[in-house]
Amino acid sequence: MMKKLTKPILISYGALAVPLAALGLPLTVYLPPFYEGPIGLSVGTVGIIFMVARFWDIFTDPLMGALVDRYPSKWGRRKHWIVIGIPVLMIASWYVFIPSEGEKTAIYLAFWLFILYLAYTFVGLTQQAWGVDLTSKYNERSQVYGWREIGSIFGMMAVLAFPAILEILDYDFRTMIAGMGYFLLAAFPLTALVSLIIIPDNKVSKGTYFPKVFDIKKIIKNNNPLKRVLIAEMLCSTASSISGSTFIYLAIHVFEMGDISSRILFVYFFAGLLAMPLWMFLSYKIGKHKVLFLSALLCSVILSIYIPLYYLIDISEAFWLVMFLTTLFGVGYGAPFTLTRAMMADIVDADELRSGEKRPALFFAVLTTLSKFGSALAVGLVYLYLESIGFGSGKEVTEGIRESLVFAFAFFPMLFYFLASLICIGYELTPEKHKDIQLELEKRN
Repeated sequence: MMKKLTKPILISYGALAVPLAALGLPLTVYLPPFYEGPIGLSVGTVGIIFMVARFWDIFTDPLMGALVDRYPSKWGRRKHWIVIGIPVLMIASWYVFIPSEGEKTAIYLAFWLFILYLAYTFVGLTQQAWGVDLTSKYNERSQVYGWREIGSIFGMMAVLAFPAILEILDYDFRTMIAGMGYFLLAAFPLTALVSLIIIPDNKVSKGTYFPKVFDIKKIIKNNNPLKRVLIAEMLCSTASSISGSTFIYLAIHVFEMGDISSRILFVYFFAGLLAMPLWMFLSYKIGKHKVLFLSALLCSVILSIYIPLYYLIDISEAFWLVMFLTTLFGVGYGAPFTLTRAMMADIVDADELRSGEKRPALFFAVLTTLSKFGSALAVGLVYLYLESIGFGSGKEVTEGIRESLVFAFAFFPMLFYFLASLICIGYELTPEKHKDIQLELEKRN
């Protein structure tokens, strides 16, 4: 029997997303330039390591999802996995964010990054699957994953506060990265403790069976809503990662606002935080897939403005215009990832009706696998592309390189967001169909 979905449960669930998102942002935006700059690895080496580390996740995600669904404990289905994963996350975060002085090799980065991604996957999958257990109602699912996204955006803003403040105080890049690391080391155990105390867990649920690879392929092949959500997630993740991994370079070399780049990002995420209740409200009124269409299209339209703007005006002199576009882009940022997860929770219900198995961790593992595949391609190929055009720390930045930075930041993300919006047209698992599924599940149970 599910407990009533209360505000303390929603807030605690969202709180667990705070350090996870606070870790995810630097992994895309700050750590690649940090290891390419102050640490001294080549831009191509950094790109390959981050890409391969993400591809490592692609193979481990389905296994992790099956484990989380298969083995409950006397405390429930999810809590013990949080207890196992958080300490590993903290140890790996220490070595990645706060490396000791002295030369660091590519092997050092690759080893600790692989451990970090493994623990990150473990805890992240558990948290997403836990959200499915909290409610079976269509609109409440939007609430649950909306609060998760609010927590995520708050976490990004919180971790951005360190470089933003340290920029003002004129500290170096290494100190900014270390500040992020110390924030993670404090936030992980605190939010985990709150979630373990407040969020209910199902203590009577039995584990599911281990699916074979063929089973996963069959689930995807015969499930059009699932295919749509997976494609939309991969496209939006790729788009977001390309823009995120090039933003710092864009701020420094195109906007010529490198000294306030963290503050610009703070505004971006703050706009996303303020907009989240609006997206949640719209999803109640018109349905999740329609709001996903609107938010992805908004991101595409905003990005389409950057390229002609670069040629029409001196963008380094257009501070308020850059801030305006950044704010609008931020408004659209969080919605796609909230909605794909809320839609995935509904797909889990449809699968339970067909198969008799409730296996949310497996489904979210497939979702995050595609998401990470997009992110891996984005960071790896973008950094290899930047190296191919002669870009690197300490090298002269020519006009051609600036054009390439703008193109990398805006064009492909614009295209991917637009394709993601098209995927939503004709989405099959509507609110009405989900209500019918819930009625059938209630009769069965």
